Amino acid sequence: MTLPIGPYRHADTYQVRFDEAGPDGRIRGSALLGIVQDVASRHLDSIGLTREWHAERGIVWLVRAVDLRLIAPIGYGETLRVETAAVGWRRVAGRRETRVEGADGEPRALVLTDWVLIEVDGGPMRITEESLARFPGLPSFEPLRVDRADPPADASALALSIRLRDLDPVDHVNNGVYLDLLDESVAAAGGSLAGTYPRRTVLEYVGAATRGDDLVARAWRTPGGWAHRLERVADGATLLRGATAPGLGAD
Repeated sequence: MTLPIGPYRHADTYQVRFDEAGPDGRIRGSALLGIVQDVASRHLDSIGLTREWHAERGIVWLVRAVDLRLIAPIGYGETLRVETAAVGWRRVAGRRETRVEGADGEPRALVLTDWVLIEVDGGPMRITEESLARFPGLPSFEPLRVDRADPPADASALALSIRLRDLDPVDHVNNGVYLDLLDESVAAAGGSLAGTYPRRTVLEYVGAATRGDDLVARAWRTPGGWAHRLERVADGATLLRGATAPGLGAD
């Protein structure tokens, strides 16, 4: 689906900062998803749906799922062109497609993000008429999902804790942090895909980790790559399902 230039799309440039890169000199997953989140926020700001506008109504958008396709490496100091587009509505959810290109115009990453609109003091709510009016005529979509199979008995287990640095301005563990935790979990299990391009990672956010939570991250091999679960120790609740594998996968 090709969208016309206008309110459906927004683009900005970003430069990868020193603190956003890991030991290999390439952007960390959390930093890349942070850019994706920031350009989406800038898009909403540009059409009047600012953070203040949402706060006045007691509503906020939260990421429900991410499909990240890393096409080529993104290095420290690289200037990126990042374009986001609203591409779908589904009752309480909206979908964005974000394209990341290098200064040479070549693609670096493609990200699909499913967002859910929630009441700050409640649960999911239907998309507001004001939002629908800004993006009329968008199609529905099938939500991103990750296989719900339970981890096998021999899955690796890595103990983790939520730190102050993991929290964002709304006192949530930012969605990008979970990608770093997946990468750390898979690497600890001996399956790091760092340096493998292209590769695809799908994250389904099931629950929310909070300040001071102790977690266990489980990882195990699958026929195509690696699966991941993140659980809270206190109650055993699943917070994240993830899968990562070489290649871009099927649409």
